[in-house]
Amino acid sequence: MSEEIELKFEIDSSSIKPLSTFLQNQRIIEQRSLHLANSYYDSLDNILRRHHTSIRIRSIEENTKKHEYEITLKSSMNEKSITGLHSRLEFNASLPNNKLNLSALPKAAFPIGLDRDSLEKQLSALFTTDFQRETWVVHFNQSQIEVALDQGIISTGALNLPILEVELELKLGAKVDLLLFAHKLSQFHIHLFSQSKAARGYRLVQGCDVAKIPQLDISNLTTSSILPAILEFWQTNEEYALAHNDLSFYLQTLQQVIDNLVPILPSPENEYSTELNQVYRNWLSHTKSITNIKHFAFSPINGQFKLYLMLLVLW
Repeated sequence: MSEEIELKFEIDSSSIKPLSTFLQNQRIIEQRSLHLANSYYDSLDNILRRHHTSIRIRSIEENTKKHEYEITLKSSMNEKSITGLHSRLEFNASLPNNKLNLSALPKAAFPIGLDRDSLEKQLSALFTTDFQRETWVVHFNQSQIEVALDQGIISTGALNLPILEVELELKLGAKVDLLLFAHKLSQFHIHLFSQSKAARGYRLVQGCDVAKIPQLDISNLTTSSILPAILEFWQTNEEYALAHNDLSFYLQTLQQVIDNLVPILPSPENEYSTELNQVYRNWLSHTKSITNIKHFAFSPINGQFKLYLMLLVLW
């Protein structure tokens, strides 16, 4: 068992080459190129989904080596999430082939209410993901961070969704370093992304729309919960606006974000200017002239400001 701590981004195809060049110039501990084919399982009534659990079987191909197989169970029952930063439990086990075999996982991996031995006959493959993954494990500050660039598709029947993502996973060290390294990568027009591949696969199977939150209400929240709520509202609605190219909804979302940040952040015009104030002031300036959602959402200043706010939550 391990705790997976990762930060997920979408990336524009035009940014892949400069990002790769940047990573090649970091302190690289390990670099790999893999082809990953995954099948995600659940019952017809989504018993795993209802227990905040996902199970996949992964085929791993590296260069000319023979395929390796593993089964993974991820549990988000007690998931800690801030925007695109996720922390959840993960269990992995090797398999001899790509056949479902839950007995390879410990019984303790399964949430209360799910019996490993009786569950297997209820499950079937619902959707697949197939992608090429380039990874760099880099040494940054006192931490080791794996950067994964994924390009491929999520599929079920004739339906599919593209995969064009960058994931940062903390292998060793501090969450703060993960966010600080992400700040360095924000120059490459990447966009914080809260939807896992599994969540997008379920959405494709069920024909569900991207979620949105029409109104931000922080009236009953504790002081420490306000900023995480603002970030969740902002991130959720930004992803909806991008999916629907709904500029009016996006501008309304940003105005609510601004209105609710005013009481909890120093004035961007404060004479005792900090780096946060400078970024805040720059971000506010850019919000006044948005004509293209993607250009702004993927802009370095938008990513940098979100990451600064996430650092405030962690501190």
